Amino acid sequence: MTKNRDSVRHQAVLVTGATGLVGQPLVDALKARGHTVRTLSRRSGDFLWDVPAGTMDASTLDDVDCVVHLAGEPIAQRWSAKAKRRILESRVSGTSMLANAILSTPNRPAFICASGINYYENKPVGTVDENSPSGSGFLAEVCSKWEAAAAPLIDNGSRVVFVRTGIALSATGGALAQMLLPFKSGVGGRIGSGAQHMSWIALNDLVAVYIRAVEDSGLAGPINAVAPQSATNITFTKTLGKVLHRPTLFPIPAFLIKMLFGQMGTETILADLDVRPKRLKEIKFTWQTPKLAEALQECLIS
Repeated sequence: MTKNRDSVRHQAVLVTGATGLVGQPLVDALKARGHTVRTLSRRSGDFLWDVPAGTMDASTLDDVDCVVHLAGEPIAQRWSAKAKRRILESRVSGTSMLANAILSTPNRPAFICASGINYYENKPVGTVDENSPSGSGFLAEVCSKWEAAAAPLIDNGSRVVFVRTGIALSATGGALAQMLLPFKSGVGGRIGSGAQHMSWIALNDLVAVYIRAVEDSGLAGPINAVAPQSATNITFTKTLGKVLHRPTLFPIPAFLIKMLFGQMGTETILADLDVRPKRLKEIKFTWQTPKLAEALQECLIS
């Protein structure tokens, strides 16, 4: 972050997905910096919407300065044909609804939209950054169509930011939380060859990226929300074992991941994504926890 609380222009920020892994700490951080936060959800937000039905409270965007869109069907599930359709449609339809609603408002709030690093090719292709092309596979298709749904805003001159997020480290949710049981039990180990790159980010730094996107009116386009350096799976595994003081002697073969999780396992757990945060470096973003060991220590021990 480059601005202190006193120098920040206080805004009215509408947040979808406000109860999720990123949404909850983001709402708290926005309020702590003096912003007014409104939430949009299916059941219990300040405003309600029904994405499949295409309906939203009429006053949702009244006097809103910025929209942060985090909502979407969870990725971590077996990808049946129906699940794939829910994952894709929840993101594309929700983004399209918000884009159309923003275009119909006189104040045209900025639009900060979640996306993923799975936008890029999920196999060894060297390092990638925001200038790299989109890849192949289901998640790459989801991310591409997700971002494309906001194209009408860009075409009409609105400020749009896509936060392409890596593995967000948290003990309470996401990929790390799912890994903890076997590692704490002493039966963790590398996955597959262990050579695949994992592009990660500490949750506090991810929240700070969103705060920067809200407050920096000159920021637009895609941003890779990852730490300065990725880690191979074997390095991640060994570091996690050291932090937990547990052995990491039990590798999980790739075929077992594919058998248990199908295509979802291939495109997430086994994906090789060496993603670099070129834009964050260009804007001189400061990571609070740029080192893997420190990030794991902070979210698991503190």
